[in-house]
Parts: sequence; structure tokens; C-alpha cells
Amino acid sequence: MNASLAATQNDKRIPVYLLTGYLGSGKTSLLKSWLGQPEFQDAALIINELGEVGLDNQLLSGASESALVANACICCTGLPGLSEALEDLFWARLERRIHKFPCLVIETTGLAEPGPVAEALTSSDLLKERYRLAGVITCLSAATADAVLTHHAQARAQLAGADLLVITKTDLLGTALLAPLHQRIAHQLAHTAGQAQMRTSSLASLTAAQVLDALQHHKPPEAHDSGHDSSPTHSHAHAHTQPHDHAHNHSAEAFFWAIPQAIERDLLRQQIAQLQSELGTQLLRLKGRIWTTQAHGVVPCVVQMAPFEAAPSFQEDLIATESTRGLTVIVALPLSERQRTALKLRMA
Repeated sequence: MNASLAATQNDKRIPVYLLTGYLGSGKTSLLKSWLGQPEFQDAALIINELGEVGLDNQLLSGASESALVANACICCTGLPGLSEALEDLFWARLERRIHKFPCLVIETTGLAEPGPVAEALTSSDLLKERYRLAGVITCLSAATADAVLTHHAQARAQLAGADLLVITKTDLLGTALLAPLHQRIAHQLAHTAGQAQMRTSSLASLTAAQVLDALQHHKPPEAHDSGHDSSPTHSHAHAHTQPHDHAHNHSAEAFFWAIPQAIERDLLRQQIAQLQSELGTQLLRLKGRIWTTQAHGVVPCVVQMAPFEAAPSFQEDLIATESTRGLTVIVALPLSERQRTALKLRMA
């Protein structure tokens, strides 16, 4: 056993796993699967979403406790909310108001860069003494990886900050295309300061045990002469030399498209296609819960569309609880006056 692994196993602080990845990269599907497995049984969650109506916190069940940091990105404007959630969960755990969760997972919004979030764990004496960063897990959709990495700096920062890179949705890419993609991404990883492990996942098949095994074999960057050590707490300094000055809140905005009544699926597809035509590449993400009408009646659905995808996907909504029905629409800024008018008309 090497010295760093032994030190980690002797560390009594609560391990924190930071789950990141660009919009639509499949983070929530993987996390939902992991929460049903022994390695993440009773884990606590902090879920970060843009928009006033959260969805991921509704879709994820199986956590002992969860906190939602909504309508702000936790790597910039939402950092105070993240620190507060971390402290609240710790005190509730200590005072036995909640289950003594063995670990904690932070799922970031798809626009978050991991560096500032990792730094938040050392932003106060309490957090530094009670939590440790156990690994940064970055998801990247195989179907849109090249386009996302080319056009979005946040995705490149998420890649650079990873201890483990999970190439997701490989079922959407043929075997002949997957190997070259793997090589291109490995080449990009080779130019980062870390030595991230890389795994693939089809239909959220990567197990929690495989994730923890990969993180255990991750080699953190070597310590620099400036005095930074290579312990888990400090191993991500390469990814965020200027943590609070990146992209000015990412130049994105979330809108909520309320759809309280059941709608025909084909009609919604037409309306989304029209929105795509009006916004073009400014449309980053679409996600929510609605009712759709079909031949056999009204069906609750989860609707999602990631960047560079041609059309939305519909999945049966298996959650029985009632919630606000509609779609969160995330757009890149600035919008033209024509685009903003079209968006407001659609949201109305």
C-alpha cells in the first residue's frame, strides 16, 4: 500500500465526491444508479441546479439526506450556498437530527468548474476539519463530446479537473467511432496537469465499485516548489488558478416554461423545434417533468435535451409525488432582442 492511500484510509473526515460534467452529460442517471449500490448506500447529496424549479433532487432517491442549491452555480455565485449546505449537513449529522451518512456527493450544474467547488471544502476551519475531497468525477457524453469540448470552456475545465473521466452514453456511438474518440480525449487528458483515470459507461452501467476503484488508482499531480502538497485536499490546484474570475457566471440564464396541463407529445416536439430554430446554439439545455397525452391516456414524462442534440428525449416519470410541471430552459447569453422576445413569448 502506498503512503498516500494509507493516509487516505486513516483520514476520519467525511469523504466528498464531486460529480461534474457539462449539461446533458448523464451525471444524474449515473448517480441514481450508484445510490442503489452498497458503496453509496445512505450517502448524503448536495445538488446544484440552475433555475428556480429543481429536477435532479426529485429524480434522485436513495440518499439519506439531500440539499438543493438552486438558481445559482456553486462554483461562483452559489459558493456561499454550498458552504452553508455543507455546514448544515455536518451539524445535523453530529447532533443526530439526520442519519450518520458515510459520505457525501456534490452534483454540480453542468456549467460549474470543479476547482472553486473543491476550494470551498477548505473555505472555513469547520469544513477543512470535517470534510475531505475524495475525488472529482467528470462525465462527458460520447455523442456530443467533440462539439462540447470545442465550443465550451467549462467542459474543458471539467476535463482538466477530473480524477476520473467517465465517457457516458457510449450506446449512442458506434464501436468504430468510440475508439478514435477515446484516443482524442486521452490525448487532451495528457496535456492536463493531473493523471485522470478514464472509464466508459453505456446506459449508466458503470458501477459505484468501479468508480471507487478507479479513484483509488488515480495519481494526484506532483507537489510544486511553491509548497503545495499532493494530498487529496490540494490535488486540484492546477484546475483553477483564478477561481472567482471565470466567465462571469458563465453568461447563461435559466427560464421556466410552465406546462401545467397535459400536452400532445408531437405538439411539444414541434414547439421545442421552433425554439431551437429561434435560439440556435444559444439553447444549451432543456429539462423537466410534464404530462403528455397518448392513445392510452395521460402519461407523466421526464423530458431532456442536451447541447448539440437534435431532438428531446421522453422517459416515463416514475416519481409519484406532485410537483410543478414544466421545462427549465438554459440559454447562453447574450441573446438578441429578437431571441429574447421569442423566448419570453414561448415561456408565456
